[in-house]
Amino acid sequence: MIDEVPSLEPVCDLEYAVWKATVLKTALELDLFTVVAKHGPFLDAVAAAAECEVESTEVLLNALCPLGLMDKTDDGYHLTETSAAYLVRGKETFYGDWCLRTQLAWPVRTRSADSVRTGEALGGDYSRQESEGDWAMDFGPALLNWPAQLEDCTRMWRAAGILPLPHGRYNILEVACGPGLKSLSLARSNAEVRVTLNDFPEVLKLSRRITVEAGLTSQVYPLPGSIEEVDLPDARFDLIICGAIMYYFSGERLRVLLSRLSKAMKQGGMLVIQEPLADERKCEAEMALMAAFQLLLFAPDSQVRSFNEYAGILEKAGFQQAELILENMIRARKGGMFGGGR
Repeated sequence: MIDEVPSLEPVCDLEYAVWKATVLKTALELDLFTVVAKHGPFLDAVAAAAECEVESTEVLLNALCPLGLMDKTDDGYHLTETSAAYLVRGKETFYGDWCLRTQLAWPVRTRSADSVRTGEALGGDYSRQESEGDWAMDFGPALLNWPAQLEDCTRMWRAAGILPLPHGRYNILEVACGPGLKSLSLARSNAEVRVTLNDFPEVLKLSRRITVEAGLTSQVYPLPGSIEEVDLPDARFDLIICGAIMYYFSGERLRVLLSRLSKAMKQGGMLVIQEPLADERKCEAEMALMAAFQLLLFAPDSQVRSFNEYAGILEKAGFQQAELILENMIRARKGGMFGGGR
């Protein structure tokens, strides 16, 4: 007989999280936030515009309220600041389709056991250019909140010991840059910094907007295309930043990528990898382990690694002195010593 009854709470918490995700998924599929923006606040008008039954629409609208996505007042229903900014179709910062196609992509997730059985991804490979439209949707919200994110990046680089940068001309490549905020924050710190932003063309349109608004256009150059295919100059860069991309590659594909980056880097240059890192036993780092399962479904040839696994791979690729400088950030050198010359 069990001395102490185990708690069922971890299971119930996960079940309840599915309830909330279902509410959001349903509202997005009905485009309900766009409907309220155009036809609200009265329930009858919203239900009619959404072509839904009134009572069931009311149930869904009410369920959105405690989730912070709808406000209910005496005169009806109103969008919150969050839903107005990110969940109304037609806005540049619209995030709804990204949610439906990836995070809430239930046609794929209902078959997740098949992926475990076969070891094969069920969705498209998000490291390929065919997915550039989806990535542009993912990064769209940065158009609204980039100043705050830029400050966050500056604090991150200081905590990591990357800032302040050395004096003089300093060349940075940010691989799969998204909004480009990591390298733009470094460019802002020193007028002699030159940044090359690499990503798919649709994504670079977003980084270009932010670059212009931040007043950094004279320091930034676009490099559109897959990092596996674009032409890279030899021995150009002092710093190469890889954020949340390396886990898309494994085996020979990763070796070739690291070789390309090493060739483009100056002797003594620094490579920074920032992405969820698994703990060495792969049983504690929740974000990394959830990312690993997500990638299992959506990204063939993917692998979430621990620091020690990366250190071994980097050493074989000719990088030295790999070290963990933040919880999910690794740096390594192409020869040379940290703190030495470039």
